[in-house]
Amino acid sequence: MLSLMGDGPAKAALTKISKDLKPSLIDSLSELMAEMDNLQGQISALALDYIHSNEIIMTAGNSKTVELFLKEVAKVRKFQLIVAETAPQFDGQHLAASLASAGIDTTVITDSAVFAVMSRVNKVILGTNAVTPNGGLVAISGTKIVASAAKHHSTPVVVCTGIYKLSPRYPYDADVFNVLVNPDPVWNFHDGDIIEKVNIMNSAFDYVPPELISLFVTNVGSHPPSYMYRLVDEMYTKEDVNP
Repeated sequence: MLSLMGDGPAKAALTKISKDLKPSLIDSLSELMAEMDNLQGQISALALDYIHSNEIIMTAGNSKTVELFLKEVAKVRKFQLIVAETAPQFDGQHLAASLASAGIDTTVITDSAVFAVMSRVNKVILGTNAVTPNGGLVAISGTKIVASAAKHHSTPVVVCTGIYKLSPRYPYDADVFNVLVNPDPVWNFHDGDIIEKVNIMNSAFDYVPPELISLFVTNVGSHPPSYMYRLVDEMYTKEDVNP
């Protein structure tokens, strides 16, 4: 682009803008990197406020933030953990193996058993891929099943996330977030003629509405879903929210 502008005033102005922006950009990136390095520890430091001795906790997926959150509690308190396997990727199995190796009493259940088991659960702890301005989640597929079952049984749902996952994009069309990926893990293409007669869908993410969430535990404190829009306003400009 600079070559098209030549060596005139436009190029000089753009060069000056670039030089002015560079220090601010470096500072912003340094701040973000420091936040990323520290956020899991900051969230884990709040863990003892939300999980108490002998509680039964349920989770799903394989969130590193949730893993460290639970391990922090396990240092001083005993509790029972139930992990939904999160098919077809079975991320829950990987999380369960890590937490069991840390000495946590861990049980893996199938996704279809979540509703049946939920009546015994005291609290649900979840991770997320993104948080929308209205306090909803874009999380691994299967999360909405767990959150819906918790809502039915009046079980609190706590989401552990860094505020860098806040998105200015409002979910006017929730289906946009339900990205479909290769269906082969659900039903292998070599398993028979049935795939010619049915449509097989494998969603990578779920959109979870804010009414299914009780609380967010973030690296800047704990907030209800209704407060997320305030954090979005602090993090983004109007141009980001309404491009």
